[in-house]
Amino acid sequence: MLILLTKTEIMETMAIINHLNFNYYFVIGGFFISYLVYRMFNSFLGDNNFIQIKYKLRGHTWRSIDCNKSIPYNIYCTVCGKLMLSLVGLFCECCGISACKKCHRIIDKKQRCKQMWWPAEKPFYHLWVNVGSVTRENPDHIEEGDNLKKFFCSWCQRVRLSQENELSNTERCDFQKYKDIIIPPMNVNMDRGKIIKIEPVPDDDWEPFIIFANRKSGSNRSDEVLSLFRGLLNPLQIIDIGSMPPEKAVKWLPERCRIIVAGGDGTVAWVLNTLHTVPHIKASVGILPTGTGNDLSRALGWGGGCSDLDASAIIISMKQAEVQILDRWKVSIGPLSRGLRSRGRVLFAHNYVSVGVDAQVALDFHRARAHILKRCASRYINYLAYALLGVGRALDDGGCGGLERRLRVRIAREHGEGQEARGGHGNLNTLDLPPLQALVLLNIPSWGAGVDLWSLGNEEDVGEQFMDDRKLEVVGISSSFHIARLQCGLAEPYRFAQTSYVEMSLEGCVAMQVDGEPWMQGPATIRLEPAGQSCMLRNNV
Repeated sequence: MLILLTKTEIMETMAIINHLNFNYYFVIGGFFISYLVYRMFNSFLGDNNFIQIKYKLRGHTWRSIDCNKSIPYNIYCTVCGKLMLSLVGLFCECCGISACKKCHRIIDKKQRCKQMWWPAEKPFYHLWVNVGSVTRENPDHIEEGDNLKKFFCSWCQRVRLSQENELSNTERCDFQKYKDIIIPPMNVNMDRGKIIKIEPVPDDDWEPFIIFANRKSGSNRSDEVLSLFRGLLNPLQIIDIGSMPPEKAVKWLPERCRIIVAGGDGTVAWVLNTLHTVPHIKASVGILPTGTGNDLSRALGWGGGCSDLDASAIIISMKQAEVQILDRWKVSIGPLSRGLRSRGRVLFAHNYVSVGVDAQVALDFHRARAHILKRCASRYINYLAYALLGVGRALDDGGCGGLERRLRVRIAREHGEGQEARGGHGNLNTLDLPPLQALVLLNIPSWGAGVDLWSLGNEEDVGEQFMDDRKLEVVGISSSFHIARLQCGLAEPYRFAQTSYVEMSLEGCVAMQVDGEPWMQGPATIRLEPAGQSCMLRNNV
């Protein structure tokens, strides 16, 4: 049946269709905005099972069974035997024992957890934990009446099937699986609750892991790292730097070890600088990137973030990692003229040093995080905040405009002349700066969350960049908009030179940063010179 419509009816039909299309996009847009609002509120107010849980020296450290785990656990309460739902189920992050919220205090009184130290004269036995019962899917020789249970040793990671009253509690533990990276409790010397010394294990393959984690890092996943590794290693090997800063921990570290730092660039620099105060400790440092930018982690092949944390896989990759030497630079900041009375400042850099608009954006972000974003546990929201603050500095340069008129930069002519030049021999070249809003001194091939500034858009012959050649790469950035183009790979920086010594004279006040830690810097003379090297671990997978 053919239906003929008049011109007026056709126009009315088209109007209805357009109205429906408008409503369609309006509904889709509304759902999208609602989802964003939900995710933001979830980041600010959501219940993170890994936040605000402190390790207990005595008793068990309980967490929700919803948390990521590195060791097996029982879905039934060890005391009452009831099936545990996520709302009431708890497990100990160190030994793996399970209990519901009504019974976990009974476990604290009756069953011991992993102990950090043990008298050397006493034998050290397995610590068996019930992690489940045998089902029909188990081997055929197990009969229904046997009532076998599955037991897990919290130290050597062995699993055994046995009746509870037949399990031997007098069998010595040899730390089987991770014996070459665990600090045995009987090798720990303690006095009045403080660790005095770690006695080395007489094994050439023994190289214990030490985990440093910063809960305040950008992605807020370092607490998860603390929990995962406490289940595999001796709890004293897992250090929350909020409770025990690296300066205290290095006093008892074994002379040979591998250190894993879970945090951002600032946390890594903190640990590296502390290790330089104890030269007798020969430690290689690996990185678990839980910060925001994670530039050093990217340069060493560990990536820009931890998507899935698998403690066993991390241990394997850290064991297989190659040693990489990293230059360390002394940053001396003093008064611009001798007549001014101002206290000097000495810092150390491993990644980069910058003066100008990029440091201003970093300073804006640190202020926002301290006052507004401190409840935000998302690295992606941090990226969004950085982007918005960068756009703001495209409209307001924060006093970084015309930096080339207020900054005089002199560099050593050749490698090794920095010390002579500073002594007054005049072996310095003054850089002729174009219009700039930032000057960056690079030690690694990563800046601004993964941008390889020195090699970006490399169409001309430039020297190859290394992180162990005792040279800095000097580059310039014209504006905040230039930064955005660099992030997208649509522009190149101003490449000036590679040098072993830099001296800058700054007039006025401008933002400055060292390894992502920013501040406002007044008139000053700034010198950069080599200050030794650090031993890092490079991911070769």
